[in-house]
Amino acid sequence: MDSRSALLLLVLLVSPFFTNASSRLYIVYMGEKKHDDPSVVTASHHDTLTSVLGSKDDAMKSIVYSYKHGFSGFAAMLTESQAEELARLPEVISVKPNTYHQAQTTRSWDFLGLKYYEQSGLLKKAKYGEDVIVGVIDSGIWPESRSFDDNGYSPVPARWKGKCQTGAAFNATTGCNRKIVGVRWYSGGIPDENLKGEYMSARDLGGHGTHVASTIVGGQVRNVSHRQGGKLAAGTARGGAPRARVAVYKVCWGVRAQCGGAAILAAIDDAMNDGVDMLSLSIGGAGEHYETLHAVARGIPVVFGGGNDGPTPQIVRNTVPWVITVAASTIDRTFPTVISLGNNEKFVTLASINITRKVVLCSPPSLMPPRLLLGDIIGRVIKAGADGLIFVQYSVSNALDFLNACSRASVPCVLVDYEITRRIESYMTSTSTPMVKVSPAMTVVGSGVLSPRIAAFSSRGPSSLFPGILKPDIAAPGVGILAAVGDSYELKSGTSMACPHVSAVVALLKMVHPDWSPAMIKSAIVTTASVIDRFGMPIQAEAVPRKVADPFDFGGGHIEPDKAIDPGLVYDIDPSHYTKFFNCTLLEAEDDYKSYMEQICQLNLQSIAVPKLKDSVTVWRTVTNVGEAEATYHAVLEAPVGMTMSVEPSVITFTRGGSRSVTFKVTFTTTQRVQGGYTFGSLAWLDGNTHSVRIPIAVRTIIQDFLYIVYMGEKKHDDPSVVTASHHDALTSVFGSKDEAMKSIVYSYKHGFSGFAAMLTESQADELAKLPGVVTVKPNTYHETHTTRSWDFLGLNYYEQSSLLKKASYGEDVIVARWMGKCQTGVAFNTTGCNRKIIGARWYSSGVPDESLKGDYMSPRDLNGHGTHTASTIAGKQVWNASHHRSGLAAGVAHGGAPRARLAVYKACWGTAGTCSTAAVLAAVDDAINDGVDVLSLSLGIGSDIPGTLHAVASGMTVVFAGGNAGPAPQTVENVVPWVITVAASTIDRSFPTVVSLGNKEKLVGQSLNYNATKNNSNYHMLVFGSSCDEESLATVNVTGKIVLCYAPLEAAATSSPNPAFGTAAIGIAKGGAKGLIFAHQRTNIFDDLENCNKILPAGCMMVDFEIAARIASYLNSTRKPVAKISRAVTVVGNGVLAPRIAAFSSRGPSIDFPGILKPDVAAPGVSILAAVGDTYKFMSGTSMACPHVSAVAALLKSVHPDWSPAMINIGD
Repeated sequence: MDSRSALLLLVLLVSPFFTNASSRLYIVYMGEKKHDDPSVVTASHHDTLTSVLGSKDDAMKSIVYSYKHGFSGFAAMLTESQAEELARLPEVISVKPNTYHQAQTTRSWDFLGLKYYEQSGLLKKAKYGEDVIVGVIDSGIWPESRSFDDNGYSPVPARWKGKCQTGAAFNATTGCNRKIVGVRWYSGGIPDENLKGEYMSARDLGGHGTHVASTIVGGQVRNVSHRQGGKLAAGTARGGAPRARVAVYKVCWGVRAQCGGAAILAAIDDAMNDGVDMLSLSIGGAGEHYETLHAVARGIPVVFGGGNDGPTPQIVRNTVPWVITVAASTIDRTFPTVISLGNNEKFVTLASINITRKVVLCSPPSLMPPRLLLGDIIGRVIKAGADGLIFVQYSVSNALDFLNACSRASVPCVLVDYEITRRIESYMTSTSTPMVKVSPAMTVVGSGVLSPRIAAFSSRGPSSLFPGILKPDIAAPGVGILAAVGDSYELKSGTSMACPHVSAVVALLKMVHPDWSPAMIKSAIVTTASVIDRFGMPIQAEAVPRKVADPFDFGGGHIEPDKAIDPGLVYDIDPSHYTKFFNCTLLEAEDDYKSYMEQICQLNLQSIAVPKLKDSVTVWRTVTNVGEAEATYHAVLEAPVGMTMSVEPSVITFTRGGSRSVTFKVTFTTTQRVQGGYTFGSLAWLDGNTHSVRIPIAVRTIIQDFLYIVYMGEKKHDDPSVVTASHHDALTSVFGSKDEAMKSIVYSYKHGFSGFAAMLTESQADELAKLPGVVTVKPNTYHETHTTRSWDFLGLNYYEQSSLLKKASYGEDVIVARWMGKCQTGVAFNTTGCNRKIIGARWYSSGVPDESLKGDYMSPRDLNGHGTHTASTIAGKQVWNASHHRSGLAAGVAHGGAPRARLAVYKACWGTAGTCSTAAVLAAVDDAINDGVDVLSLSLGIGSDIPGTLHAVASGMTVVFAGGNAGPAPQTVENVVPWVITVAASTIDRSFPTVVSLGNKEKLVGQSLNYNATKNNSNYHMLVFGSSCDEESLATVNVTGKIVLCYAPLEAAATSSPNPAFGTAAIGIAKGGAKGLIFAHQRTNIFDDLENCNKILPAGCMMVDFEIAARIASYLNSTRKPVAKISRAVTVVGNGVLAPRIAAFSSRGPSIDFPGILKPDVAAPGVSILAAVGDTYKFMSGTSMACPHVSAVAALLKSVHPDWSPAMINIGD
């Protein structure tokens, strides 16, 4: 190997690293046993080890476990040199350390079809954007860039009234020209630290504004490449509207391009007066830019980037309805690099530049988005003295935003996925001097690159501020975009790069259709977008894991410029309608605000979003014909799941001389009452010729009303109709409408007594309770709900005569027929611990660290409850009146899936954390083979190399493993050998909605396990905003005696679970004396953390999504004394809950060890499963809870089909 291009490969991982020659536990695997007599097998182990240690006594002392029943091998305390010597013996297959387990250039324009020399496209028809003036509000411009050369341009259009504001290193002679028609800069109100080192002028320090401007209006520049290196993305650079003019407004300052709100507003104001034709703002931030309405009302389209906080939902920025909000996508260009290892193995991935010295392999925690950690990791790598970085992430497809971060830090980077990482690690452990060569990156363009895809960083909808407005609107290229930066050209990524692509298309459309309003231009872009990629497949969104893109990822889809020139129909809006919306945002009266926002779906937008569909809603839209004068369009509907959708009229016709506009209505009606997430659809108008005018639809069904029973005592009349009429009157006094009252009533009790059952909100129920004729108002209860709901949900009803459960005799005698095991006693566990249900128990403490054994029972008795929970889920008998901690939540009958099956218990996990030694697990598998079990259930993350399980399966035993809880990151699934069943976790049809009541009488619904609160708790507490509720945030907030609203930080919100941010918030505010917690996170159905929170915060803890949190925050900002109360959780079961869904935490494939084996195999209930823990019952979530569901079904199938092999039983097949 050429040492000049080789590098020493180091590793920085979280696994233990041993630097001395002390003994540690190794597992020696010897394959099939050579004798049937276990003692002979054990003796062979002693002989093998003696040949290395030189003493039989030392050999016997060294052995911790002897695997002698199902296979041959042993676990022994060895030094590294002894392990290496053993591994060279012919009879030894493997020796491994014991482990411990717990959970092209501006290619984008050609890609979009805007080819510079194409005679028939939008670019040619728009005369390349000739004389359109584009206003760019950003970080300034580098005027000397070749992209802004004005050679060949006509004089500046006479309508231009702006100026060229001079300043440091920027004069009117060289700074402005016939291309850059004007510049202004705004430093007022900008902090001094952001101005330090800056040009006090419109000159661009960081390059962001120059990159954006050249993407929109840059002229053709040949022979450019990334940083002018001559190789990456080499070719010709240009903007999408290369003959357009640009007016620059510098509002962003410093290397981080911080933009002042006041400066932005001043720039918008000046731009309208200067005479720009459109505005492009690649600017993010927490606030909305409502002032842009004035520009739109003047006929100036405004385009914004949607933000770079994805793939977290509900975080899209710039969501007011009159602007175009842009998501980012990839293009058909990538930069593959070959990594060559010292063993001649080669991998293809991405790299920034060639690496020729020492490099570190870094694997970040799987639950954190790697891009959020890269900056910190680069800093550590530099500090450690390394010269390069191999960085592990979920996917390396077009991940150039990572490489830019590396380039800024002058650290060469290589990106690899987890599968390649595992293979590099395997090589590193096979040699003491691992070497690697990284070849220079290449540029690949065209059909070999799967594109477009929505970028992982692109912020997702729905809008948390305005959920009735579907955002983002459109997706455009924003990954690996080459454009001008200073005197050079660079690749950059972000919605800041996607925004100017749309801006350029808007400029071209403005040139072709100067009479079109901003709304018409926006409609043309959105309704002609594509939802399929260049291969005819649905566009995918890079996320964790990757998924098919929906409207919250890309709005109407991916921009198709040449189609937008002739959309056929458009959805236009009178700017005065926007003004109503704008005025509404200024209202102080909450009721008026809510009333208008509930009608926002009627705004004539080129999309439909209904965030709260209870039963039925009708939405009106008007289309305007901008195509052929005579045309007929037919409606094609794609209804969102869970509802029907109709359009009237379904056929619209335009005639010469007739009206150019037609109004139609779209009606959505729920087919199931579900408190669920959004589902998506579309409405397209087709003329059967060239036009398909498609709008995206997003609808969420809700159940905010609950069934209450209103008891009014003895009836006052003998005539039932009079009694019923009194019920209508009572309810009308609360509803204010007799029709609404009659619709709400479910039952009227009028014969033996007086009362009724009605669908009410909590506030309506409270108001009814105050009426003099009402005795009590109570929520409806359900009396036949089985607590172990998961089995009924799966169709295994205990009393169903035709089910698998009955046919299998409830799992009767699975295991016992050939039982040869024992009941191993110990601390707090004697022979009475075993019975005809628990027929045997063993425990394995050898090789387990002392700290894990401390405080545990040295016996099969379960300390932390995990084993008891899984066992009772499999084989637990019927237990009546069980509920979560006897609280009444999920009350009913608990039972296992195979309630008559027997149990054999093998304790190999210890301590409160449930630490499981591989050696102990292997010993347990070995014993289980000999003992005679039929099904082996392992809710453990034990890896992929447990050879004992193959022997178990070869003996006829079905082995079921949990798939792991490291989701939703891909390539994280565990236990992936082909002979075992690997289980993913899903939800069931049960939830625990909780109402939070605000001081303005608004009631909002989240999720909790708040069972300690009284049903009609009238105690309101002061409400305060704690931001992320970390130590820094809480230092300036008084939380004593208050309920605190906390937001999950973005890095936490992007993960599968609220952990660890939730725990940090709860503990932090509890220390400050807070009473309760409302925690905002994208996922609200994981309850394990809520229980502990309720113990330290007496007013309760609940989780809400970002939309609900935004409404709470709005209330907080509207009053000086905000108050709230958290009500008791209720149990909702059945059709009202959208299920099943794969749990966010459930580990995803593909397998990094065996990518040719598809894993996981099957999904089963694993979220909020109620089962035994100690002497009570409680909820637990995880694939550990899903695994026993599959184990129970395997037991039932074993009973019905005793001759079936494990492969035949494998449910995933």
